[in-house]
Amino acid sequence: MNVGDIVRILPADPLMKHAAVFDNQIGVVVALAMRLYVPAAKILVMGEVAEWDQDELEVISSGR
Repeated sequence: MNVGDIVRILPADPLMKHAAVFDNQIGVVVALAMRLYVPAAKILVMGEVAEWDQDELEVISSGR
C-alpha cells in the first residue's frame, strides 16, 4: 500500500458502531503511519481524513 492508492474500507466489527458510517466507502491513502507496531494509513474519505489499520483496508487501485 502506497500514498495515492484507492482503497475500500472493510466492514467494521459489529461491536464497533462508531466506524459503521465508513463501511464499504472508497477513499485515497494520503499518508502511511504506525500505531505502536501496527501499520496504519491515513485515508481521505467522505471529506475527512481518518486513520485505519492496514488490515482494515482493501487496495482497489494502486497509484503506481
